[in-house]
Amino acid sequence: MGAVLPVGACAAREHRGPGRAGWREVPGGPLGPREQTLALWTGREVLLVGGSDAPPCPPNADCPDDPTPLADGAALEPVTGRWRTIAASPVPLKGGQGVVLGSKAYVLPHRAERELLVHDVERDSWSRLRAPFDPQAGYQLVAAGERLVAYRGSDEDGAAPDFLLDPATARWSALPDDPLGAAFDRAMAWTGRELLLFDHELIPNPGVDGPPLVRAATLDVDKGSWRRLPELPMLSTGPWIVAGDSLVNPALGGADGGRVGNWGRTYPYGGRVEIATGAWSPLPDPPAGEALGSGARAGGTALYPSLAEWVLDTGSGTWQRVPPPPGDDLSGYAVVAAGADLVIFGGASPSGTLVGVTRVWTP
Repeated sequence: MGAVLPVGACAAREHRGPGRAGWREVPGGPLGPREQTLALWTGREVLLVGGSDAPPCPPNADCPDDPTPLADGAALEPVTGRWRTIAASPVPLKGGQGVVLGSKAYVLPHRAERELLVHDVERDSWSRLRAPFDPQAGYQLVAAGERLVAYRGSDEDGAAPDFLLDPATARWSALPDDPLGAAFDRAMAWTGRELLLFDHELIPNPGVDGPPLVRAATLDVDKGSWRRLPELPMLSTGPWIVAGDSLVNPALGGADGGRVGNWGRTYPYGGRVEIATGAWSPLPDPPAGEALGSGARAGGTALYPSLAEWVLDTGSGTWQRVPPPPGDDLSGYAVVAAGADLVIFGGASPSGTLVGVTRVWTP
């Protein structure tokens, strides 16, 4: 989800770039240098909102949070390179997360009251929507068709309900309790028909007595009924991209438990899950060496949780290397999938200089 870290996202609608493979810079952006900007894909434009123009925090330093984050925004159409300014957010934003449903973007700020911010893309206006949950309790957003789900990422501080929003009525309802029980690292993904939940069992000292394998269950949202799926021999609960009749988590690497309490073999972080049966299969042979980040694409959509070094083509089962973008090695940039393209904006250089450059990588 969107932010957060750098802000990552999965493109939910197809988009075809201008046909130029590799990196290109998009000039003329109206936003000044900054980091931790929220980036969202509408299906036609990349929305960039907020961020921080305070001096970047040095590596390994403990810095106070920016007391005055930014609220201005812009929209970029990657195909044409056209920019436009958009209305400022009613609340300054630094990171955060968001989901686009139809012509509206639903934003959960990093620090917020019990509300979502709603941006009407067509009218270029903002409104506020009351939420039944505390954003500080670790809630995440995911689109579920034409509806929005807000789910809690962990039960470590106690159980709390997940919620479903019907945008047509602006009404929230609690989802039925899932069958997996207390958990952490909870993640949800929409398959096009059902909502899948992935998590780790909440037990003392997970990983000591064996690998913390991923549990899974699927919810028929309309019927309100859950179906438990087989346990998955992998370690990462998400994020996921829909690829035909499967969900794919492109996380590379794995773990074996270390010298003490070794699990006997290495379990991968990522994998592929058949939506109907929950059957698991490993990713295609990964690239040699240690990858700093990975993503995946399926047709005209993609998943880039971060600046990917390798991208899995889920159709051909091959990995494509993403060369480093030109310029300095940045941190705090926003990253978002615009169809199959990877878009990065802003960030801070190793010298502590903020930048306001936008770059696009096309497969």
